[in-house]
Amino acid sequence: MGKVEPELLSIGDICSETGLSADVVRVWERRYGFPVPVRLPSGHRRYRREDLHRLRLMAEAVAQGHRPSVVARSTEPGLKRLLMPEENPQVEALFQAVQAMDSDGIRRLLGEALQQLGWNAFLQQVIPLLLDRVGLAWADGSIGIHHEHLVTEVLEDFLRQLRLECRTVPGRGCVLLCTLPGERHRLGLLLAALAYASRGVRTELLGVDLPVSSIAQAARTLKADRVAVSLSIQSAGEPTRKLLMDLRDRLPVGCRLLVGGQGAMRTRKVDGVERTNGLEGL
Repeated sequence: MGKVEPELLSIGDICSETGLSADVVRVWERRYGFPVPVRLPSGHRRYRREDLHRLRLMAEAVAQGHRPSVVARSTEPGLKRLLMPEENPQVEALFQAVQAMDSDGIRRLLGEALQQLGWNAFLQQVIPLLLDRVGLAWADGSIGIHHEHLVTEVLEDFLRQLRLECRTVPGRGCVLLCTLPGERHRLGLLLAALAYASRGVRTELLGVDLPVSSIAQAARTLKADRVAVSLSIQSAGEPTRKLLMDLRDRLPVGCRLLVGGQGAMRTRKVDGVERTNGLEGL
């Protein structure tokens, strides 16, 4: 067998670098004509390294909710405009601290943004835009995965500390927050928990990847009047819908079930399950 040129990547390389599944990459090949694989004499597909950045941008755009058909027709500059339609000075300052891996600077700038903007604008604008900016930079190769992991850890610590400083207001109920089995994305859960806690709601955070029966049992024990489930884009679809129906049927009478996150709008509506429209819809 001839030697494979080093600039060519396997489907496994593409999947590990972009977070896309092999099935998605092959569907995009057939449906949209990109990426165009190189065929080896053995018949195996290989992909050009220069296609990797565009695939990362495409994956990031789809994760933000843009239609694959629109994403596939967009050039790299067009994809960047989809991902970051406008510049925000506070977000750019935060991003520079991320690039420098300056965790103290990130915390300081987050605190300043919160003080200047207040809870709603901070949670609905600064944090999502920062995550989009980091995702775009990772997709175009200007930062590494270590930058993304650092900012996620700093954000999680920051959000947890803020939530612990919030005071519960009598009469505003109790919400239990969690994710379904197999869902390990935590940041959206922490954002929702802080949004509830900042309004005086008693907030009980169970974390990620919980069995449906355990969620229902916890709701009864805590006497929660709401269960809020965070869905990432990876957990959307029919299997998630079946889990939500199971959870709905197990919850105590009068306990509302709410879903939010990027996966919520991509999961077919379930009777008796409320979809929130971002943090402002909580």
